[in-house]
Amino acid sequence: MGKDKIITGVKIAQQMSRARSILNSQVIPRQELYQIREREGRLSQELLRALKNNA
Repeated sequence: MGKDKIITGVKIAQQMSRARSILNSQVIPRQELYQIREREGRLSQELLRALKNNA
């Protein structure tokens, strides 16, 4: 699978590596900060409304 290419011509292994890097450097830290703010009750009213509407 590492040698396969998707339409863009970028190797799948390279795409997966980039995705893993983004996950570890941006997505997970933001999620952890969100959970801390949620525990401490510091979520914005706008965010609380959005969460309520999506539930």
